[in-house]
Amino acid sequence: MTSSHHEGRGGGRSEFYRMDSSLIFSELAEWHTKIPGLPWNEHNKEKAKRLLQEAGYKGQPIRYLSTQEYKWMYDVALMTKQQLEDVGFTVDLQVLDWSTLVQRRNNPKEYDVFTTGIGSGAMFDPTHHDIVSCVYPGWNCDQEVQALQAELAKETDYKKRFALWEKQTKLFYEQAPAIRYGDIFGLRAIRTTVKNFNDRTERIRLFNVWLDK
Repeated sequence: MTSSHHEGRGGGRSEFYRMDSSLIFSELAEWHTKIPGLPWNEHNKEKAKRLLQEAGYKGQPIRYLSTQEYKWMYDVALMTKQQLEDVGFTVDLQVLDWSTLVQRRNNPKEYDVFTTGIGSGAMFDPTHHDIVSCVYPGWNCDQEVQALQAELAKETDYKKRFALWEKQTKLFYEQAPAIRYGDIFGLRAIRTTVKNFNDRTERIRLFNVWLDK
């Protein structure tokens, strides 16, 4: 799948989106990775078709949960549906209210794919990251992933921890529990006369599509 079509998320303006393969934002420099050669944003439809054939896919519908209550989620679902269908998938896009979507994504039998964004507050340390968690919807409960998380939690030396995080990142791309798209940014504007406005409700988000396996 290509993942460079961000007009739906950033309104066509590069100030509001960023392409990046790292699982942690560049603003958090201590954990931002720059690993060459990752299978990310390859623009290779033929490879996708070949992998689909090798996996034995027979055209069964992929249940994709989305909502129009978050416009960026819906826009990206439409883009993803098109790109998946371009390489041979059959996609059943189910547009739901947010409450129903949350209920269904908590049950792995109710869906195959959903779109989400992970805020910066969830990744100040690799051990806090939802994308390698066994408790966040998507259920990345792989034993090797969880063993690396346990090592990260016990290790105190930064250089050793960063090496473990790079290993975890490579493993993420090998297993592909989610499709990593990029980063999106929110914009808030207020008048000086407005009082008690919470200007912290929008934050940078790591953007992914979760795949239920």
